[in-house]
Amino acid sequence: MRDPDDSRRGLRLRGHPLTPHSLEQRLARIQQLLALGLILLFAGFSIWISGRTLERQESTFLLDSATQMARSITVERRDTPDLSSAAEAALEEDAPIGAYIRVFDATGAEILSTPGQGAPHEHRREIRLPLEGGGSILASMSDEPRRRAVFALILALAITALPLLLVVSASSRVIARRALRPLSRIASQAENTSWDGEVRRFSSDADPQEISVLAGSFDRLLQRLNEILRAERNFTQDAAHELRTPLTVLCGEIEYAVQDPSIPPHIRDGLDRALQQARAMSDLVEALLLLLRGSDPESSARGELGQPVNLSDLVRDLDREFREAERKRAEDFAVAAEDEVLVRGHATLLASAIRNLLSNAFKFTAPGQSIRVRVFNGAGRGTVVVEDAGPGIASADRERVFDPFFRSAEARAGHEGFGLGLPILRRVARAHGGDVLVSSSALGGARFELFIPTWLSPS
Repeated sequence: MRDPDDSRRGLRLRGHPLTPHSLEQRLARIQQLLALGLILLFAGFSIWISGRTLERQESTFLLDSATQMARSITVERRDTPDLSSAAEAALEEDAPIGAYIRVFDATGAEILSTPGQGAPHEHRREIRLPLEGGGSILASMSDEPRRRAVFALILALAITALPLLLVVSASSRVIARRALRPLSRIASQAENTSWDGEVRRFSSDADPQEISVLAGSFDRLLQRLNEILRAERNFTQDAAHELRTPLTVLCGEIEYAVQDPSIPPHIRDGLDRALQQARAMSDLVEALLLLLRGSDPESSARGELGQPVNLSDLVRDLDREFREAERKRAEDFAVAAEDEVLVRGHATLLASAIRNLLSNAFKFTAPGQSIRVRVFNGAGRGTVVVEDAGPGIASADRERVFDPFFRSAEARAGHEGFGLGLPILRRVARAHGGDVLVSSSALGGARFELFIPTWLSPS
């Protein structure tokens, strides 16, 4: 379970930031590239169409101008057979604006041109038409106006495309985030579902078909996992309950037998060892039952984990308990607790969990090594910190110590136990909506931090 103080942060999993490899980022980039491609395609097509249209208009204009001048020259030649005189008269009356007209005789020699205009030299378009009675007329014009018009169009499209691209870039993320909202919901549900609790349904009737298929597959998979977990819990609980009664009877019978003064010493020693092992087995069964209670999702539904509990009172009671049991180490043990640290929980489970912490601290420290306990409120949760000056826990084992039945090499070599204390502690913490973290202590040993959400009165 994640830290309850973490805020909701969009499409993130366990605090991981959005990266270029995220699906949302990829969808946004695809939309941006698609928009850029469409804009470039539209701009290119517009420029090409505009250029071709202007070229056709130039050709049409030149053809019309040359045709008009050819007709005028033909009409003038009816009155004046001389081509030069007829052309001059025609140019004076009907010279087209924007076109440069040149008249050639039958030999191809230029005899007249538009007065007051210079012939376009580079980048020009020309149309030549024959004249009745011999000769030809050439109409030409520069394509510089067309080039300027196309350049102006390119500039206008570029100025228009820039804000359009900015709008698409901003809206693409919003669209991608909305499209992936069902995935964000599924991720949030998975994030907030306890791994040992009942699995909720991920699919929704409002989901798109593709997301609905994916969520349905997850629902079926998690349903199978939930059935396996339920079967495992039921089996362990049944086995523990079946063992509790005969172990209790066995311990009682052995204790009664040990009290018989007529038993020989060697038999008494054997009975003492058998009693010790029977009690250890009984403790193991109780630990298994407590482990199941700490991970039972139904207990929270019945309200067993919803009562106000003062962590400071629990720790002060445990302080007296351990000082009585560890009188020789009273100077090593120090507790600093606020007057009232109220949390929502189950007093018995929380007391057993904290007792495991203190028991481990005493177990893994030698006389003279300090054990410090602090209880305080902060950030919307009640916190119990237990740290010691013992050997500590290796970095590689700091998460493994919460696995059931795991014991480090040092623990197996010099200390008794089953490896269930810390797993019980974590399961109880998570059943209460909290967690437990382990790190290095400033005292030189291990530092355990247990935090539970604070109690909020219904009123």
